[in-house]
Order: sequence, then structure tokens, then C-alpha cells
Amino acid sequence: MKNSTSELETRKKVRFIRSRPSCVETDPLKGELRIPYENEDGSISHEEFDMIVLSIGIGASESGKELARLAGVGLTGAGFINTSIENPMSTDRPGVFAAGAVQGPKDIPDTVAQASGAAAKAGALLSSVRGTLESKKEFPPEKAVEGEPKVGVVVCHCGTNIGGFVNVPEVVSYAGTLENVAVAREEMYACSEDAQERIKEMISEYGLNRVLVASCTPRTHEPLFQESCRAAGLNPYLFELVNIREHCSWIHQQEPEKATEKAKDIMRMGVSRVRHLTPLYKQELSLGHNALVLGGGISGLHAALEIAENGFEVLLVEKEPELGGLLRNITVLQDGRKTSEILSPLIEKVRSHPVITVMTDSELVEVSGSVGNFKGRVRDRTGREQEVSFAVAVLATGAEELSPAGYFSYGEFPNVVTQSGLEAKLEGNFKAKHVVMVQCAGSRNKERPYCSRVCCITAVKNALRIKERDLRLPCMCCIGKCAPMVPGKNSTQGQGLQVSAL
Repeated sequence: MKNSTSELETRKKVRFIRSRPSCVETDPLKGELRIPYENEDGSISHEEFDMIVLSIGIGASESGKELARLAGVGLTGAGFINTSIENPMSTDRPGVFAAGAVQGPKDIPDTVAQASGAAAKAGALLSSVRGTLESKKEFPPEKAVEGEPKVGVVVCHCGTNIGGFVNVPEVVSYAGTLENVAVAREEMYACSEDAQERIKEMISEYGLNRVLVASCTPRTHEPLFQESCRAAGLNPYLFELVNIREHCSWIHQQEPEKATEKAKDIMRMGVSRVRHLTPLYKQELSLGHNALVLGGGISGLHAALEIAENGFEVLLVEKEPELGGLLRNITVLQDGRKTSEILSPLIEKVRSHPVITVMTDSELVEVSGSVGNFKGRVRDRTGREQEVSFAVAVLATGAEELSPAGYFSYGEFPNVVTQSGLEAKLEGNFKAKHVVMVQCAGSRNKERPYCSRVCCITAVKNALRIKERDLRLPCMCCIGKCAPMVPGKNSTQGQGLQVSAL
């Protein structure tokens, strides 16, 4: 951007302008792109730029709409798959679930969480037949490992992921010169099904008793290669995988020669290690099949219910006398329904579920063990302790509403309240005629630089509730990073209501 106006702007080359530009113009004399925008003082500026980048939102795709039509599920007015607040992964057709941006704008963490939730719901429907269709794979007798190591090496080209920066043929040729290497080959995609068959044939043809694959991270495909070795009669732990993608090609993209030399070094170390490997065998341990859920709020209730619906016993521990968590302090949902309409049936369903045990007024005070075999002690308010055993734990202890002491005289005056305090007042004899809502109070500062994500929607919800009472709401002040609204030009006005962000 041009026309930097301060030392910081000059050094960073970035300016942040609070405004809402309406169009892009072309300077008839210079031919440059120009944007007119309104300054915070109301004056109009025109500024030229070499490039204009539009940070746009997302909309429902046509393919998503067609998929919804084929699946027989409903859509929202914006064209996304319709779900409810209390069942955000469930559509209006039983057995069809939605996750991620197909149901509305989502970031990556929300999408991943919803995908896990949808999988849990699908698993619950299939829990009664779990294990009935499984067939144990049969493998040939395991070959005895005798004599000198005979190592087979496979180097994965992986398209441009590896081959675009590492000279794969050179690495293969080098591998063939290493001690005890009987054969070295290149595969375009070593993890493909046909490549797996060729690895099995290579083990048989050359009588290999060790295999090394140079490809990507072991977290991705190591079990696949181990299974192929076992299918060829080789102990799966006589296999070694070295990572020349992340460790070589990706990290040394600007230095292909060095990436190739490093791949050779990693290959040499891998061959040296695989030569000394000996067969290993799995052992079975006795593991539990139950879960502990800590926290009886809305997330803990749903977690307990989904685990139980999948056929596993659940112990739900809540430190408060009642279930429901922070949701008990919210009286009305964004869609206008009473919170009790979804919370009360959910609590009743959890309490009446045959494999869920609920302990309120209790806390987990000690835990030991490891996955599958945890042990702990739960203490109730009377001080009585009980030993519990569980295989896994879900931490759903939630968060707390910030007490904004020191902000805007909170605590000094009875009519300076938080949104949850306003919710309680709206349920009673609410008489205020002039209300201001201050956004980001206690957030977006040094102590809490993040957005709390619930404030804005709650403010709008409560503003509408006040509007329904035909009161006048003069303004909504945003002290955070939101772009300001200009009163009289982009404020929201209605019968008995005027909302502006100043």
C-alpha cells in the first residue's frame, strides 16, 4: 500500500483502516485502481493501489445443494444443510449427518470436531452390529530369519512431493551399493495397491528378510507396509520406513542437490538399522471399555450420551449440584426457544440411560494409570471418596464467564451488568429505557487477546429481546477490533429500537 504515515507503518508496510468501502474506481488519468472510503471523522478519502485483494466469505456450493437433494435433507435459506442448535450434526433425515462447511461457514478446528461428532453418531447407530462383520485376515506362516540380512529397498517418487526436489533415481542407485542390500527399486507411489503387490513379489523373488521404504512420515503409511510384509511371510517388525519427504524434499526445496545428499544419508542410516532388526510380536493386554466424563454441562452431557449410545458404560462427574453447566444461566436460545426446551430433555435422557452413572456434587481428586487402565478417586461434598476405574476420559469442564471487575465500573453500580446478568433481568421485571451494550469488555487486550466468540451473538439476541419489549436501545459500543458503524448511515433502526456500533 502507498502513503505510509508513521514510523511503524513505514517499517511494517501495513496499515489498518476502519471503514467500509463501497466500490473500486479507475483513475482516468493514471489508469490505477482507486478506492473511495469514509474516514472515522466522516471525511472521504480516495487512494490508489497496485492490487486489490477481496477477502470474501463462503457460500453454499451447488454440488452441496444437489447432494442434499439426493440425500433428502432440508436446506437453510442460505442453501446450507439445515441442522438444529441442540443437534448440530443431525439433519432432518435420520441416519444422515452433516459436518463442516456443508452446514455453514466453519473454521478447521470446528470442522474437525464436527467430523468426529458425526462419526460418533454414525457409530452409535451401528453399535449393535459392531464386530459381527469383521473377518480376521489370514497370513501365511512366518518365515524364519536365518543367515545374512537380505535387504530390499523401495524409494517412493511421490510425484512432485519427493521427486520434484530429490533425485530419486540417484538415491535408488546409491541404495543398491549399501551393505546387505539385495535389490533397490523406485515406485511412483509406494503406498498404492499395485505397488504393495510388487513389494510382496520382491520379497518372494529375492528371498528378502528385511525391507526398507523411503517415502513420507511413518505416521501415514507404516502399518500398510508392515501388513504387506506380513502377507509375504515376513515379520512386520523387520521393516523400516525413513522419511525423505518432510525431512528432505519439503524442507530443502530451494536446495535439491543437498536434499538428495541428505536423502542418501537418511537411507544409509535406515539400512544400517534394518540390518540389525529382529522379529517382534504383539501382546494383548486387558483393557477397560468404559469412559469417565468430567463436567455435566452441555458438552459433557452430549459426550456421555454419545459414548453410551455406542454401547459403552459412562461415569459422568459434575462438581455442581445440578447438571447443565453455564447453559443454566442462559434463558433463551438464538432461535427464540427457551433453553429448558433442550436442556431438560437432555438431562433426563442422560439420567435415565441404563449405562450412564451420574455423580453430582463430586470432583475427581486423583488419577493414575494409563490409557485403557486408569484408576481414580472421586470425592463428594461430604468428603466421602469412591474409587473408580475407566479406560478413557473426556474433559468437558468448560469455562467461566469473566467477572469484569475494574471494567466500566462493574461492581460499583447495580445497573452495570454482564450479558448473563441481563438475561436474568429480562426474565423478571425489566424496566430500563436506555441501554448500551459494550462489546469486547475484558477481551482483545493484553491479558485476553482473543475473541470469546459468544459475545456478539448474545448481544444481538438480547438486543432483539429488548426490542420486542418496545424499549429503546440507543447504542452498542464496540471497543474491540470490529469495524465501526456510522450512526444514521449503517445503523439498525426499528420500532422502539436504534442499534449502532460507535
